Amino acid sequence: MPVRDDILRLVDELAADERGITTAALRERLGISEQSASNMMSRLVKAGLLDRVAWGVFAPRPLGQLGTRAASEDVALAVGAAFSQEPHHIAFRSALDYHGLLIHPARTIQVAMPRRAKISRISGRRFQPVLESANTIAIGAQEAGHGAKVSNKERALLESASRPSLVGGWTTLAVALNQSSYDPDELRQLAEQLDAGAALRRIASLADVNGVEDLPGALAPPSANARLVLLDPQEPMEEPWTDRRWRVRWPTSIQQARELIAN
Repeated sequence: MPVRDDILRLVDELAADERGITTAALRERLGISEQSASNMMSRLVKAGLLDRVAWGVFAPRPLGQLGTRAASEDVALAVGAAFSQEPHHIAFRSALDYHGLLIHPARTIQVAMPRRAKISRISGRRFQPVLESANTIAIGAQEAGHGAKVSNKERALLESASRPSLVGGWTTLAVALNQSSYDPDELRQLAEQLDAGAALRRIASLADVNGVEDLPGALAPPSANARLVLLDPQEPMEEPWTDRRWRVRWPTSIQQARELIAN
């Protein structure tokens, strides 16, 4: 059965602010039952006009690509549809991907938020919520479009250095640093605001080993008796080496580290 023109116009109006369309909003606008609204949404999904992002939440399909999942074309579209009304930001590996700092694209959508989300998938892709205090969720976050927020480049690097296991390990972070232009002052200020001094030292050590001089030269190394920070707490220490300038303990020798980064 074809979708009526008045329904299409209504859906277009609901989507005009580039945010998600909910079954509840459709039900309220038309004054129909929950079941009727759900059936109507199902018809629009079947017709290829909407993508079911999460339970009761939908997003318009990318124009000219009927049948394409929203997250396949634009992660911000899917995240905004699901979370635009609450504090959040696209984070970690997903944020590195957003800024074009990955060689291999992120397959899981990672979003930092101050509550435990019950959904496990967004627009057909695996969803990984990462709990973060509401007090810091907006620090270093920028608009990504469609009502979604994303870590800015400096915050994405810092949070990835804080928890390397969430981005695929320290080698992923090293590659991201090599491909990124960043503001050392912004990194330092964000590290202070987020209490991410250990992450900043990891980034400085990686930059030093990679021969990137702008960041290490802009930062003051810790004192000689500062506690050691592990480059990647989840990485086994096979042939450890200590960067004494930044007081960072690497899981490999410096020669192996440079070979891994180069590859």
